[in-house]
Amino acid sequence: MALKRQKGKRIETKTLKSLLHRDNIGLNQTMAVYRESVAFYVQVINQHPEHVDLSQAEMRQAYEQLTLGDSTLYPFLYSDMPRDLRWDVISTACGHYKAWRSSYENWKKKEEKRIAQSLRKKKKHHPHKPPVLPTELYDNPTYYKTSMFKEDTGNSVILKIRKDNAWAWVKFNYSSYSFDSAWVKGCPTIVFKKDGTCWINWTLERYHIATGGLKALQDERICSVDIDLDGNVISTLSILEPDVNGEVKEVSRTFIKGHASHVRRRKRELGKIAKKMTATATIAKGFASSRWEKISNREKSEGYRISSEIVKFANKHHCKVIVFEYLNNLRPQKGKYSARSNTKRAYWLKSKVFSYVKHIARTKFNILTSRVSPRDTSKYSAIDGELMMRTSDAQIAELIATNPRSWLNFSNTEGYHPGTLAVGKSGYTIHSGLNAARNIGMKFYQRYKTEKLKFVRLELAH
Repeated sequence: MALKRQKGKRIETKTLKSLLHRDNIGLNQTMAVYRESVAFYVQVINQHPEHVDLSQAEMRQAYEQLTLGDSTLYPFLYSDMPRDLRWDVISTACGHYKAWRSSYENWKKKEEKRIAQSLRKKKKHHPHKPPVLPTELYDNPTYYKTSMFKEDTGNSVILKIRKDNAWAWVKFNYSSYSFDSAWVKGCPTIVFKKDGTCWINWTLERYHIATGGLKALQDERICSVDIDLDGNVISTLSILEPDVNGEVKEVSRTFIKGHASHVRRRKRELGKIAKKMTATATIAKGFASSRWEKISNREKSEGYRISSEIVKFANKHHCKVIVFEYLNNLRPQKGKYSARSNTKRAYWLKSKVFSYVKHIARTKFNILTSRVSPRDTSKYSAIDGELMMRTSDAQIAELIATNPRSWLNFSNTEGYHPGTLAVGKSGYTIHSGLNAARNIGMKFYQRYKTEKLKFVRLELAH
């Protein structure tokens, strides 16, 4: 059952997805009754919205009085539904109504602005359609407490389902992956997939030592991450640690490689899809679905691979925070379909790596994640703040590093552009990803400190 709150600890939650073996036992009737009940209570709440903002217990009691009993205003067809499942139905319906109400209020505010703008410009106002309260819902039932499930052995469970217009206890087998004994099972949710499979998703909870938030970890060791979009090195990791003298030192660093082959496979598949699109006059629904599925699966697999390596490296060096750049506003430029699609998926992968790292680090090792502004993280040196020019040509990098005049000419003619090498006017040369990772970490430390911190370079093996 659900864990209780304890002082000095926080409760971490994740989902255990298990395949439910039905053995020709139908759950369609249970799902249909549940979804029909949610739609029924949504309409009841729409007629009496004054109870929706009460406490959970008062809200349930108010709507039960309106729907249960012999002389009710809105008789509930499935009055024999177990109480805990009915409470889940009412709570879910309230969630749908509140979501619609919020969308409707936002629509009214925007509509007022559009009307005012039309009057100001003396143009005819074309109203946007308001959001509509949903009538068909596809929610999945959550089995709260033991009145809806019992005798869970880890591979079998007895569930209460709707069968032959009555509620009955039925035993089901399920298969899932093993998990650490520190995790405690909570309540399950029955989920139907589009492919026809049925899953029982369990809530897992465990205790973690409370960290106090990011501000409380400003003097702890961190792992700063710079993620590139192309090339073999997808991520550059730098382990940083401050001392009492206001100096930040790099404890370790590493590069996550092997991404070039993934990009090649992605480009090859996208090129084949683009050729098929050119040769096909009409593109129907499900066009090249197998190739799209292959691309999606590879993107997820690559995202988990990169995320796992980042988290393992951070945990190996006892880091408390993993820091990224905030780059959620990346948008692909217009161009050829295959090139634009490749860039789009590269941006998607970059955002997913952060999401995966955030989940894995928090649930497994109690490591928090943070993001900082990407402004000037690659433009200036993390050591002394001098302007850096970037290039991927080793010969050009060596030329401008040994000749300040060549560096100035390169700066004036080429300007700042991407590259794997960063060169300063003083001749200092460094991997651009490593320099960016150091700046990202320094920004995290500087966020919570008033005094200026200094990065101290140590000689480390790559």
